Amino acid sequence: MGSRMMHYCITSEINKHIYSSQESRIHLGGLAPDLTHPVFAPKSVTHFVQIDSEGKKRTDYEFFAAKYKENFGDSFYVGYLSHLVADHIWYETMYTKLIKALPEEERQAAIDKGYRDFRRLNKLLLADYPLSPPTETPAIDNVMIDGLYPEYLPVITQQLINDFHIEESVTPDDLEIYSLDAILKYIRLSIEETLNVLRTRFLIQR
Repeated sequence: MGSRMMHYCITSEINKHIYSSQESRIHLGGLAPDLTHPVFAPKSVTHFVQIDSEGKKRTDYEFFAAKYKENFGDSFYVGYLSHLVADHIWYETMYTKLIKALPEEERQAAIDKGYRDFRRLNKLLLADYPLSPPTETPAIDNVMIDGLYPEYLPVITQQLINDFHIEESVTPDDLEIYSLDAILKYIRLSIEETLNVLRTRFLIQR
């Protein structure tokens, strides 16, 4: 699904819209579903994956919003929701078209190219979203979400900080699978849909 830097771009924009950029917990929530090491929580649990009658998987962010609707006064849950929304959009607009549609023997090579693109995009995205790495990891000791081990959040925060350390020069032409325009559109769609869910379900007052 989307990279840490993409999720950070998404939560940073939502932070502006809702909290005037005053929240730090929202960013941890936006990273939390991918916290699989060192606890190896199943992604099907942390991403609230549902399987329909045809066997198709879906990140059920609407179920998450309904289950934890009383908790959205905490920006951590807003960030977590944004991650689930973004992963659903990624699967439908990126993975299904660019990876899953390939013959099985070509799929792993495409996945590897995609991960290389993620590293290049870390730098490219900072031109449109001039962000700084997080400087603190606030204590998250009052969150109960299925499959989440909050005590390990500093691990994934450090991984995001490492994503800012890019020495090589990169241009959009260096991307192998994704295009910068498509990624920027994906980020915008993820922001818009998250805000839509929050407002239509009255999960936020702003």
